[in-house]
Amino acid sequence: MHSERLLPVAGSVNLRELGGYPTQDGQTVRWQKILRAGDLSHLTGYGRFQLAHYGLQYDIDLRSPRERSYAPDNVPEQIIVRSYPVYPTDDQEDDGDLPLAELQAQSKSALETDPYQLMVFNSHSQLAFRCLFKDLLANDQAKHSLLFHCAAGKDRTGIASFLILSALGVDYQIIRQDYLLTNIVYSAGDRDQLRKKLKNKNAAEFINRMNASFSVLGEELDQVQTAIVEKYGTVNQYLKTTMQLSEGDLDLLRKIYLE
Repeated sequence: MHSERLLPVAGSVNLRELGGYPTQDGQTVRWQKILRAGDLSHLTGYGRFQLAHYGLQYDIDLRSPRERSYAPDNVPEQIIVRSYPVYPTDDQEDDGDLPLAELQAQSKSALETDPYQLMVFNSHSQLAFRCLFKDLLANDQAKHSLLFHCAAGKDRTGIASFLILSALGVDYQIIRQDYLLTNIVYSAGDRDQLRKKLKNKNAAEFINRMNASFSVLGEELDQVQTAIVEKYGTVNQYLKTTMQLSEGDLDLLRKIYLE
């Protein structure tokens, strides 16, 4: 596969690259390092071969235990699979690979009524994303990629992308554009035509034009960013406080994922 935004992996749903995005300090997110997706339960044998050939090392599943049981990931056998359920689980569910000691040490968080606010302010959700960042820091070999996903590759995956791209120093408007790209992917009748448009030098203009139709959904991410800034001052301070990322961690992330 070539470096492109929407990857043509057989049987995948909304599987996209985060490579190629510019940062505010003039660097660029490396290709073939970070992937985001929706459901992976219908990957074909060829799709699994494509991902293995692409250097996939980590499959981070952000779904609930019930979602995992209904539609288990069908990924190459040799990769590391992690289960980090973002939404709080109930007593009848397991907590995947979230560290038990940290779960038990948590005080009960008041559940936000808005799922987006919950994902950034609930302690269980924050732990899931902290675990994701630990694996991102471990994925330090060239051409080794890490994929994270939920069911549609929109909400939980969208917040994860927001946090990761923010940590790498990508401008918020570009992050927002990547978030809204999910809507374009699902509304596209011809995926191959969409892929060609996203590779075109005028892709940004095309995306902005399409995104105008999804401004209300974009407001959900805007509200999350605003709430974080109101509570922590900056998104960077939120990452340090709740994701427990030190300056050294942030520097290492940028070393691994930027060029």
